Amino acid sequence: MSTLPPTPPPRAITARAAENGLIISGCICLLLFLCGLTSVFSPASLLLWAGSLAMPVVIYRILARSYCRAHCSLGFAELWAEGIASFFLGSLVPAMVTYLLLRFAFPDFVPDQIDRTIEAFKALGTPEGDQWAQTLIDIRTKAPMPTAADIAANLISFNIVVGTALSLLVTPLVKLRNRCDKCANENKNN
Repeated sequence: MSTLPPTPPPRAITARAAENGLIISGCICLLLFLCGLTSVFSPASLLLWAGSLAMPVVIYRILARSYCRAHCSLGFAELWAEGIASFFLGSLVPAMVTYLLLRFAFPDFVPDQIDRTIEAFKALGTPEGDQWAQTLIDIRTKAPMPTAADIAANLISFNIVVGTALSLLVTPLVKLRNRCDKCANENKNN
């Protein structure tokens, strides 16, 4: 007869993903802020790169925590699905914030960025730069500018694709690096 207490079943994937989504949402909001800041303060691009490169570490820690809390009983597919769902849920708030900012606070952000890019290409003074500038001018005159809703929807889609790829790459590492004995020690400390 075993003297160990029974291990509780792992929490539902939706509950774990919602909790993880809050963390990912904060990270994505920070990256969006830095992205907007780069248009007026170019050194912010270094912070944007650092934050982007930190996302695999964030998703690794999130999935490793879930794996350990479940006493290493989660399979590959469940961990991967948790990562995807976490990115989906984590992209909803940033998409809403982006929509509200582009719709009401900075409605000219996209056209201004296109104008700045055209000016930058023209300033190069090369035939290639002039060709790129003319291409952007043609696009601007022939096609409508993306709306705030378009950008918010694309942000959600982008984050789901990135989340799927990152989770696919990180999940095997979580399973390899987090053994049950290591997880048991961490669960005792928590």
